[in-house]
Amino acid sequence: MRIKLWVSSLFTLGILSGFVLAIILAIAYVAGAIHWPLIIGIVIGYNLLAWLVGPWITTLIYRWMYKAKFYTIDELPDRELAAFITRICKEQSMRAPRIGIIDDQNPTAFTYGSAAYNARIVYTAGLNHFLTKEEVNAVIAHEIGHIVHKDFIIMTVAATLLQILYETYVVLTKTRNSRSTLGKRGEKGNGRAALYLIGLVSYVFYWIGTYLLLFLSRTREYYADAFSAQVTKNPNLLASALIKIAYGIASVPDTEKTAHLLNNTRAQGIYDLKAANDVGLVYQNANQDKKLLARALTYDFVNPWAWIEELSSTHPLTGKRIRALCAMSKTPLFDFDRLNITVDKGRMWRGFFTDAIVQYSVPIAVLAGVLTVMIGALAGWSNLVLIAGGITLGIGILAYLRVRYRFPLNAFDPLPVAELMGDLYASPVRGRPVQLTGAAIGRGEAGFILGEDMMFQDKTGIIYLNYESIIPLIGNWIFGWKKVEALINKPANATGWFLRGATHHLELYRYVCSEQTIKSWARAWHIIGAAILFAVLSAIVLFLALGM
Repeated sequence: MRIKLWVSSLFTLGILSGFVLAIILAIAYVAGAIHWPLIIGIVIGYNLLAWLVGPWITTLIYRWMYKAKFYTIDELPDRELAAFITRICKEQSMRAPRIGIIDDQNPTAFTYGSAAYNARIVYTAGLNHFLTKEEVNAVIAHEIGHIVHKDFIIMTVAATLLQILYETYVVLTKTRNSRSTLGKRGEKGNGRAALYLIGLVSYVFYWIGTYLLLFLSRTREYYADAFSAQVTKNPNLLASALIKIAYGIASVPDTEKTAHLLNNTRAQGIYDLKAANDVGLVYQNANQDKKLLARALTYDFVNPWAWIEELSSTHPLTGKRIRALCAMSKTPLFDFDRLNITVDKGRMWRGFFTDAIVQYSVPIAVLAGVLTVMIGALAGWSNLVLIAGGITLGIGILAYLRVRYRFPLNAFDPLPVAELMGDLYASPVRGRPVQLTGAAIGRGEAGFILGEDMMFQDKTGIIYLNYESIIPLIGNWIFGWKKVEALINKPANATGWFLRGATHHLELYRYVCSEQTIKSWARAWHIIGAAILFAVLSAIVLFLALGM
């Protein structure tokens, strides 16, 4: 079982509170903190007010922008759902929340409020379109789980602590008039230096706290999932609902209003929007092939890059959520153990470490080069410029080799999309050179007439193509405006590099359609970037040489 939610909450809040307390005490000691308590008071007061009145303001926004209709449990048109919610709330000794319904075909649901007494659950009509009645119940039970656990209150408190840390950083590092802001101790040079250092530490705490908050957010999703499995007595309902919701989000064209809704409720919603598009396409491609779908989901809990991608996500990766739900069922939707999905861990980790070395070699080399030059300058090395020049040349070579690694010009193997989806060893760093045969079926961003990227379909599935013009931005817009529409539904070969992290796509190299060959400059622009880096570093070395 996952770490208990209350343990995660106390751990996260305890760490964040400790960070904040350490910063405040340091300021009080060094600077006297004459005006600082007022700043903290304003931050806390503002967040307290927002917490109290926020639900009513949010409700007004949803009524106005998305035409949401809110109902009490007795007014809810879906009487079966009303009876289901009433039963759960009676079992939990809580009042039934108000329910909001938005007439939008993108399936999603989310919860907000300042406490259980004024919590609201909102869902879109798309849930009823893509899900069965029982699966809709499972999704709503997940949202009720957030209210029962009161985890959104913890998230609000934690976010306030993060804001205090950030405000501390801003005041101590950005404010020039330290005397008026921080008191007499801030007047002295040593005092100002100490306060600046405290500000930098506060910023470090802020970033650590941000990842702790994301960790807490993911933990609360696991517990809401478990609550749904418990009250429905069938974990498979939510597992299948998650996959169908992802498919719905990926397949329904986004209007501007829908895009705002999905992005604005990303942290609150049942799904992380970024992951939904990827899993939705996998579901569409699997065509009821459970082993193919299970293999694609397995990537989320066996590939190290997936774990790294998850660190910045508000939700657990879909494969991990579904595996946790399936572990609660006697007859799981996906029995990952019995599907005989073999993983060569040696190959997986060798590939990961090689990828990591390549990915971070240039920034590490730049940092090492800067430190070497600084030490050499302090030590008075006579050949410092020559050393700096050698370091610059080395960094330029590394940058070029990184491009060669990411975009290898090996044979482009003719492969189906379905096979790429099931590649557990795929990487966001090293592209797999492939050639797909099929046709573009639409724009990457539906409805955006300047969108240059395309959705490509072969006999086995759909994948996202990333196109890059030789002229950045403007060239992409012109291509999207003038050419994409003419390419749709015409047989074509798409050649490029398959990359996968939390999401998957093909970095386009060549697109051949109706005897027309379109060149994409993704690889070339990475080479140009490496050349620019080398030129900038060379200019700095030359400047140092002339100065000496």
